[in-house]
Amino acid sequence: METFKLAILSFLLVFCAGFFLSCNSTGTTNPTSVDSTFTSIQDNIFTPKCALNGCHAGTNPQKGLDLSSGRAFSLIVNIMSVEDDLFRITPGNSMNSYLYRKITNDPRIEGSRMPFGGIALSIQEIKAIADWIQAGALQN
Repeated sequence: METFKLAILSFLLVFCAGFFLSCNSTGTTNPTSVDSTFTSIQDNIFTPKCALNGCHAGTNPQKGLDLSSGRAFSLIVNIMSVEDDLFRITPGNSMNSYLYRKITNDPRIEGSRMPFGGIALSIQEIKAIADWIQAGALQN
């Protein structure tokens, strides 16, 4: 009987670990590939991981930053951060873009790494954002 209980417990632990490792805080799986275009970043990162009610969407988005589709681009590119003397996105310069610093948990940021309370963005996702910024942060 003890062996059966141990087998069931082991199964549940493996199942739960697999579930939590494959999902982010919104319940969607992490994308395996994100292109370095604004459309891909919006669809695969901003919308499912940032533009959540109570975060960066809705009637009162955090820091006035609405990252929902149709709003994000105009509120990030060449727009000053409310937390620092940097643009949220400085086209051609990811290292001096506040949004990039927030997702990489740069020690110079104010507050917490983004997405707050969620799983950190993957290396692929961060690279896609950095590459998009470096290429001029186009609305493509």
